[in-house]
Amino acid sequence: MQKQEQSINPVILIADDNRVIVRLLGDVLTNAGYWVTAVSTGDEALEVVPKVHPDLILLDVDMPDGSAFDVCRTLKKDHKFADIPVLFVTSRSSQQDIITGFRAGGQDYVTKPYTTAELLARIQTHLALRKAQQKLKISEARYRELSIRDDLTDFYNTRYLYQTLQGQLDMHRTRPLSVVFMDIDNFKQVVDTYGHLNGSRCIAELADVVRTVLPDGAYGVSYGGDEFVIVLAGFDKEQGVAVADAIRLAIADATFLVSQDIGIRLTVSCGVATSPADAQNLTDLLSCADQALFAAKAKSKNVVAAYPTVL
Repeated sequence: MQKQEQSINPVILIADDNRVIVRLLGDVLTNAGYWVTAVSTGDEALEVVPKVHPDLILLDVDMPDGSAFDVCRTLKKDHKFADIPVLFVTSRSSQQDIITGFRAGGQDYVTKPYTTAELLARIQTHLALRKAQQKLKISEARYRELSIRDDLTDFYNTRYLYQTLQGQLDMHRTRPLSVVFMDIDNFKQVVDTYGHLNGSRCIAELADVVRTVLPDGAYGVSYGGDEFVIVLAGFDKEQGVAVADAIRLAIADATFLVSQDIGIRLTVSCGVATSPADAQNLTDLLSCADQALFAAKAKSKNVVAAYPTVL
């Protein structure tokens, strides 16, 4: 009665030192379509849970090595297993035991004798609740991710930038952090010639090129339209300029809108500023990078300029 690899059937762990009960209960659960694994002590239960990752635990209160309530408390303190439903199955039916079981984190308390139909109904209910909660968590995580992502480029959006960058600066006041302000050169001509839809395709394809060049730990931000910000934590001015130039060269070497049978070339201009050398707060740092970008665009485009030497 062990968990099968790749099984889609729920896995139930029985923790009970009575072999007869384990065998009978195991047969009932197996016939109901569950995979079953069994242990006879609380310590064994704590050892097995990380290995089989059960979907539900049936826990006898009277364990030979101590209180099953403590086993439940231990599991509920571990975030990896806290959402596994624990159903106490026991002949102890005092109000105090029941209250203790729920306070320990148990989802249900089933007293012996019980009917098979009752137990299966409770198991089905708690498995369904857990599945619904897991789906909700996934949906919430996905929603949070979407709320900080730009739909077109899959880069972070400005909300994420302004929520996190100041925190990074405050956390590492002496460690360098460079930002790159990047703008697509003459992008209005692209839109005027090939239309807004192809303009959007260009931006999405350009973001894909940037991703191939970004070092580990760096991230891109869609700042609006054809403007981007690249955040390079731990990169000093020289390193930031080097990354910006690698991005510039990669974009200049790429061909865009090939899938539309067009095939055009793009270039970008970049401005680089670094904390704490140039600024110590988010607003000033972005302003410095923007000034460097403005100087780069005024100079010749398709270049990288660093604050403040270009001013």
